Amino acid sequence: MSRTAIISDIHSNYHALYAVMTDAFDQENCTEVACLGDIVGYNAFPGTCLDYIRQLNCPVVKGNHDAEVVNPVYEKMNDLAREAMEWTVRQLTDEQLQWLARLQYQRMVRPHGTRAASFTIVHSTLDQPKAWNYIINSNDAAGNFNKQFSQLCFHGHTHVPKIYAWDGRHAEEDYDFKHRLVMNGYAELCPAEGHKYFVNVGSVGQPRDNDPRACYAIFDSDTNVVIMKRVPYDIAGAQNAIIEAGLPAYLAERLAVGC
Repeated sequence: MSRTAIISDIHSNYHALYAVMTDAFDQENCTEVACLGDIVGYNAFPGTCLDYIRQLNCPVVKGNHDAEVVNPVYEKMNDLAREAMEWTVRQLTDEQLQWLARLQYQRMVRPHGTRAASFTIVHSTLDQPKAWNYIINSNDAAGNFNKQFSQLCFHGHTHVPKIYAWDGRHAEEDYDFKHRLVMNGYAELCPAEGHKYFVNVGSVGQPRDNDPRACYAIFDSDTNVVIMKRVPYDIAGAQNAIIEAGLPAYLAERLAVGC
């Protein structure tokens, strides 16, 4: 059996990362992990989160914050993100920065025991992965499917969990899945034959959909089922660490409301 925990946008929040990985390994029996980038930025434990992901020896793609910390030009970053990024740069070693620099922008992932690559991972989009474009609605998602050569592609970047489906002609957001996730903190997708799916797994370390709980996905390659799940974590601990590090107070405040 192969169950892959798919995580994105950790953003240096080790309290959230620890809770998610504990849930993935102990409760969901995940045997593998894939990381969709933005390991660093915003929160207080960039080195700790980076070292944790590295020791997993799992597939990882580069996020915009990972790219920015390597080459800090701060394009498209607001003042808050820039201040956090300047602090983050000072926390990482040259060796850690070199590891981030070597990350690919997209990858095909083949879980253990499968014969072919089962899904694709990217941080933002497949059509322009280095442009860091945001997929906000189905019109944005439509152009991505021309570059998607697997039934499932997992991405992050917006910090908002969503699923877009493509039937060969149109892209549509799966509002039923979104409703079930909001109501239950848990939802499953059984992909339909002949359809493609662009799955935003939300954010581990800084959710922005008004639910402060961490969010991640699970892919079961035996059943071909995608699960999305919310996980509570020690938000107060993460907030205190932000304040103690001297980072902007708003970065701590937003964690409590998921925005």
